[in-house]
Amino acid sequence: MDDDPGREVFVSPVVVASQVFAARPGSLPDAEQFVREALEPVTLETEERQALYHAITDALLAAAGAKDNVFDVTVRIFPDGVEVEVLHGAGVRRVQPVAEPFADWLIGVLRGQGLSQEAAAQRIGVSVRTISRWLRGDTEPRLRDLRKVHEIFGP
Repeated sequence: MDDDPGREVFVSPVVVASQVFAARPGSLPDAEQFVREALEPVTLETEERQALYHAITDALLAAAGAKDNVFDVTVRIFPDGVEVEVLHGAGVRRVQPVAEPFADWLIGVLRGQGLSQEAAAQRIGVSVRTISRWLRGDTEPRLRDLRKVHEIFGP
C-alpha cells in the first residue's frame, strides 16, 4: 500500500444480490418480487418503481430474442444509495426456476379484481379463448401482449 499521507482510502459496505431469470412472461413478476425483497429496507418513489419495472420488462423483451434467453437483475445497496442493474443475455449462469406460473398469477389477479375472462380479454385486447388458454397454462402471452397485461394489471 502507498504511504502517501494525502491519499485517503474509503471502504464502504455494499450489499449485492443478483439473480438470473428465464426470458418468459412468467418471470416478470418473479424479477419484480426479487427486487422488492432485495430493496426491502429502501422505499422507492412511484417514478423510480415505474422506471425499474420498464427496465426489467425491456430486458426480458430483449432477452427473448437472444441465444441464451435469460436476463440478469443485480441490486447493489450502498450506504448512500441504491443501484439496480438489469441486463439481458446474462449468459452461462444457471437460470433460477420460476416460483409462480403465469397462469396462477393471472388467476389471482382476476379473482382479486373480480373480473371475468370476458372482461379481462376486453381490457387486454385479446380473445376470451386466449385468456382461457393462459389461465389453463396451455400458453403464455406473447411478449407484445405481456406489456399490455402488466400495464393493465400491474406487476
